[in-house]
Amino acid sequence: VGGEDRFLADQLAKVVEFYIGKKGVDVPEIEEIQDAVEKVLIETGHAKTAKTFILYRDWRTRVRNTMKVSKQAKSSNISSTDFALMVSTSQMADILPWDKKKISDALIKECDISPSIASTIASSVEEKIMRSELKNISTILIRELVDNELLVRGYSKHLKREKLLGMSMFNLENIVFSKSNENSNIAANNPEAVNLEIAENTLKQYSLEKLFSTEVSQAHLKGIIHIHDLGYPIRVYCSSHSIEYIKKYGLELNNLDTSSFPASHARTLTGHLNTFLASMQAYYAGALGVGYINILYAPYLVGMSDKQLKQEAQYLIFSCSQNAFSRGGQTLFLDFNLHTGVPSYLADVPAIGPGGKYTGKTYKDYEKETQRFCKALMDVWREGDCYGHVFAFPKMDLHINNDTFSDSAQHELFEYACQVASENGSPYFVFDRDEVTIAQCCRLRTKIDRTKVDDEYLIKHPESMRFCGFQNVTINLPQASYRAGKGNFEGVLKEIEKAIKLAMKAHIQKKKFISKLMSAPHMPLWQIGKTAKDDKPYVDLEKSTYIIGILGLNECVQHLTGKELHEDDETYKLGLKIIAWMNLKAKEMGKEHDLKVALEESPAESAARRLARIDLREFPVSKEVIKGDIENEEYYYTNSIHFRADAPISLVERIEKQSRFHPLIESGAILHAFIGE
Repeated sequence: VGGEDRFLADQLAKVVEFYIGKKGVDVPEIEEIQDAVEKVLIETGHAKTAKTFILYRDWRTRVRNTMKVSKQAKSSNISSTDFALMVSTSQMADILPWDKKKISDALIKECDISPSIASTIASSVEEKIMRSELKNISTILIRELVDNELLVRGYSKHLKREKLLGMSMFNLENIVFSKSNENSNIAANNPEAVNLEIAENTLKQYSLEKLFSTEVSQAHLKGIIHIHDLGYPIRVYCSSHSIEYIKKYGLELNNLDTSSFPASHARTLTGHLNTFLASMQAYYAGALGVGYINILYAPYLVGMSDKQLKQEAQYLIFSCSQNAFSRGGQTLFLDFNLHTGVPSYLADVPAIGPGGKYTGKTYKDYEKETQRFCKALMDVWREGDCYGHVFAFPKMDLHINNDTFSDSAQHELFEYACQVASENGSPYFVFDRDEVTIAQCCRLRTKIDRTKVDDEYLIKHPESMRFCGFQNVTINLPQASYRAGKGNFEGVLKEIEKAIKLAMKAHIQKKKFISKLMSAPHMPLWQIGKTAKDDKPYVDLEKSTYIIGILGLNECVQHLTGKELHEDDETYKLGLKIIAWMNLKAKEMGKEHDLKVALEESPAESAARRLARIDLREFPVSKEVIKGDIENEEYYYTNSIHFRADAPISLVERIEKQSRFHPLIESGAILHAFIGE
């Protein structure tokens, strides 16, 4: 209030303290303190100062009464329903009168700061706000002022839980009015795509700040590794599903208000499958695969004419290709796995038919229907939609084994698939060199070991034949070579080993997080974490595959040797050695953590560019090997172990040499054979 005698002020403060103490109040309210100050000033003969203090107190009261706080929902006591009903742009729950105590209470609760320090910080923030003469202030601004006080006073370590996640108005408007190119499966900008990108932006920040350790997050930001699907931290990666589960148990999911008995007709089964996959996409960041689709449909197709079969095939493919309601309005990322015949391991398995009942036959007895339906499905993929456009999804994954070449009926289907491939490239050919292989999204696969009791059970009970690719963390091989230096093969392996260990840390950290989300009915992943109808968890994290991705082997060896994979046999062999070594390291990691860990050729839509961009900034030598047009910012790394797309080699040589990597990449490899128009 303008006084200058510090000694006198201290003495009067002691009198106030004594006066309050005599009243027996342990923690006085601010009004009680101010009343005591007035009384002491008046009774000790400082009437002028008392008057000034009274006027100052009145001014602050009026400011407090006029200053309102737009309160943002934050407390864990607020239900998600209440949170969803916030109506203002800053998620305001209420317009509240100013109360400094709420700041100190929040600091004590959230930052574990002592009451005295919390009160001091709250007072400092209050003073700044009152001097600003703002009449309405949001909790966001209050939080920023508090964060600034924490930082200035040396409490930076307490800031993490206080940190706000989100984006600026400028960036949000950019998202609203333009389309992101990060996801090629979102055909057009739409409200769901906008919602997805805004959500992903915040959830990516959450992943790096909270889910993963600082060490892992920094490795991602520096481009040592690339954690895929950061914007989907509360989902697992991808999965293979069994129609047999839906056939046997019907349709009953947590997100559905109604339940259905097992389907009695093929058309109904397709409806169940479509709803099931659309519902399941909410729990997975990536693809949904469906195994043995033509085999498991077969009991529903007995007695149908070719025309009826074609109609069922059309309904199945069209309905699943037009289910564009997930993850930003993109079509479901689906893979349908077809077989040219009934594999030997399914031949004697009892078949489930209409109504979820066993038919008394085995699947071998339905091989004719299996093959006719395979042909009908390929007809639809060959013709495309009403304009002749190719179906991007569901993808056709045709499984090939020895029987495909020795059995005339199967070979005929294989030749027809080759005809379709030559016309529009729809088929993916999956070579089943292991006896039992389940595939899902174009390349991701797992093999079943019949010597294991659990795996043998899956074969006899196809309703339980499903698996999950938990997460994909890709290793930036070119950066490993830059860190090691040209010609330093041993150094590269050391750098790759460091990256693999970081990838495993990312897997373990997310596994712990996801386990919590699966643990109770109110948790978001309870649907796939709880015991399913077959008495097994729908997703078993202990049996899932933890994926180590590969990116840029071509640029890695080019930096080491000066030559690309296709240019020199010694360089090619060096590439094989690196991947073989990585395969062994993945197995070591699996044994160490008692998990299934395997290599995969990463589907790297954005990672190939993101990692190249980081390396171009941090490692100038990368200019020598990065592909594309650097001047026009159209640059990237070659995907996985692939040869450069425009490498001047024959298709046969590309197939022969790239395929030698495939046995080392257990979670799936793919080769693109570009055959022109």
